[in-house]
Amino acid sequence: MDRDWGRLSRRIAAEREALALPQQPFADQLGVSRSAVQKLESGHAYRKVTPLHRSVERAFGWEEGSVEAILDGGEPATCDAADSPIEVGVDALLDDLTARVREALLGGTVADATAIDMGPDDDGEVVIIWKRGKKKELTAAQQRDLRRRWGRLQHAARDILADGEEQEEQ
Repeated sequence: MDRDWGRLSRRIAAEREALALPQQPFADQLGVSRSAVQKLESGHAYRKVTPLHRSVERAFGWEEGSVEAILDGGEPATCDAADSPIEVGVDALLDDLTARVREALLGGTVADATAIDMGPDDDGEVVIIWKRGKKKELTAAQQRDLRRRWGRLQHAARDILADGEEQEEQ
């Protein structure tokens, strides 16, 4: 029986999009390049299920063998939600945050997010998340202003982190 790699590709893309996870952050989570994720979602027919497919299963909280089930026309089997890698990771992350930050993250919708490396010698990133406010209807000018301010904030954060690198070199 021929396996339906296109069906698997569509399912992976749909699951990723349901998590509001752009391709690059998903690729980072999987430890691969964005082009590898694009290939996964393009309908490419692999000769066999790869370790990357197993990583996708874990990322989505699917039981091992779910990729084969989808390829054969079935549905993925999900791990117990409380034990899924995503849920465990989210719970651990939320536990480490202040109440105000937890509330901000859980409320509203994400407009955009970025991760900025702390520098070549550091093992961390600064994550900045832009959450949409309650005002639903914005004019085009207001939207442009918000995007411009968001861009300035990202640029300022990169500059601040770059300044730290320059000070260490001196």
